[in-house]
Amino acid sequence: MDPVNADIILRRFFAASGHTRHPASLLRYERVQDHLRHYLEHIAADGLAVGDRELLALERQFGTEDPYVGVMGARQLLHALPEFLAAPQLLPDFHDRLAQISVASRLAQWLCSRQLVQREDSWNDVVLTRAAAEQARRSPAR
Repeated sequence: MDPVNADIILRRFFAASGHTRHPASLLRYERVQDHLRHYLEHIAADGLAVGDRELLALERQFGTEDPYVGVMGARQLLHALPEFLAAPQLLPDFHDRLAQISVASRLAQWLCSRQLVQREDSWNDVVLTRAAAEQARRSPAR
């Protein structure tokens, strides 16, 4: 298991994902990454385990910039993905939404394939992410 934080994970994932994309696609993926980071910092904390929430609260007391991605790791990142694909979090633009669904699905797989999470321990979050992606694909445009 790689003990890196969510910020490093996201940087590596998006760097590996975007090196051959069309400029419009790169902008779309930047919007998705910004949205994911905003979601993690402002919404996903509610879904953390008590100890993780306490750690995050301490980091916020010190005024740490982007405390969630700074102190949380792959397990917490994976756990946040299903809710990131829930209706309130889906981006309004159709193509951005499709990119959001794709990114979350590929990120879940990437976390497992890079062995940043133990697949057996995180299988429930992988399954929930897949189900949320399917639901998001079927949800009507806003």
